[in-house]
Amino acid sequence: MKQSPEAALAELQQRLESLFLSTITTEGKPNASYAPFIRDDNNHFYIFISRLATHTADLLANPQASILLAEDEKDARQIFARKRLRYDCDCSVVEKTAGDYEILLDQFETRFSTMMPLLRTLPDFILFRLTVTSGNFVQGFAQTFKINQDGILIHNDPRQAVQ
Repeated sequence: MKQSPEAALAELQQRLESLFLSTITTEGKPNASYAPFIRDDNNHFYIFISRLATHTADLLANPQASILLAEDEKDARQIFARKRLRYDCDCSVVEKTAGDYEILLDQFETRFSTMMPLLRTLPDFILFRLTVTSGNFVQGFAQTFKINQDGILIHNDPRQAVQ
């Protein structure tokens, strides 16, 4: 039985542990990378990344990014129509003094127990909140949806190209 778009979207976000991250370098060039993530009930994504990484400098200089969550190739029924979710995000640093900082790191530790105890002790790691502003979800051929800031799916006309 085929999943509803809402169920497929929720399942993809819950199943995946890392996201692809697209930023703009300080020289204005595109930069693609990835990061493990957690997500809260308000559809904010969080990444805990090192100042040594190019994408961290990018986000500090230009706090906007696109993120992509994509079905694994081996799980896709059709390589040309992998389930995928792209969000445009405003990004901000979660300061170590913020009330939710330790709670969020505890959630990272629950999800990624093997590395987080070490990473929490490293002074170069920064916690970013990625606030979704809009997005697209592709469930399959002719099954594309725009996503507004509130997370509502709006079916795209299959005759129009996905942006």
